[in-house]
Amino acid sequence: MSCTVIFTAGAKGGSGKTTAARFLITYLREHGADPMLLDLDDENHTLTRFFPEALQINLRHEFAHDVLIEKALSGDHRIMVADLKAGTGYEVLQWFLDLPFEELQARGVQFVCVGSVTSAPDSVQSFLNWTASLENHVRYLVFRNLKDGDNLYDYDQTRQAAEFRRLYAPIHVTVPKLSALYQTELEIRKLTIHEVLDSTNGTSSGGNALGPILSPLPARARLRSYQRAIYEQLDQAQHLFLSDRTQPVELDPDVCAAEPLEGSGFEKEIPETDFEWRS
Repeated sequence: MSCTVIFTAGAKGGSGKTTAARFLITYLREHGADPMLLDLDDENHTLTRFFPEALQINLRHEFAHDVLIEKALSGDHRIMVADLKAGTGYEVLQWFLDLPFEELQARGVQFVCVGSVTSAPDSVQSFLNWTASLENHVRYLVFRNLKDGDNLYDYDQTRQAAEFRRLYAPIHVTVPKLSALYQTELEIRKLTIHEVLDSTNGTSSGGNALGPILSPLPARARLRSYQRAIYEQLDQAQHLFLSDRTQPVELDPDVCAAEPLEGSGFEKEIPETDFEWRS
């Protein structure tokens, strides 16, 4: 049985990578999938706070990340979602680069790299550092998180980011800014939006109380519209999770002038000088 390993990568803390993972997990479950969840953030265990069933990995053990491959090859899981620690650096990236991607692809294992970028330049640069190394060994899903503002200049306008889009044709999901009041309540109560919408008598399926802010009908209506907007974008990415394709992405051999992100609203010329790649 083929297996798709979805992993968050390259994200600096606070860029919304676990938010992206939460939407992916609830989306997959609502569409009949039962992904295995792995929490590789051994400091915060953010994923586990929202999904207690997630398998926590002790990264202090050498080659701890090998569990991703062991589980993928076991044949027990068609989809896996792995949330890596914020600021994951060179050691983990090198682990990925050491993988025998061609052999794994031949055995039905494929990878989807999930990035989350914000208006903060570091969130873009850290993600692009990973893509520069992983290249076409994986496919890409990028969440454009607008929580800190909707001007994502370093992703929409810089030449390096435009080249990444030209080469690897990532799928994009725009995450609008959510009310800080709702966001705080969801975090404090360890609730996903799906749980709020699926609640009964003010209590989630996991037994958590919604409280006076999330319980009212208008609040749930707003959250429903918010989630629907994200799910409709994820509909365009279903082939990343359910496809049986095992061949790497074909590169465009003629990468020339960079182009702005389609639909980003930026149509002016891309500047010649930006930040540099980090090795």
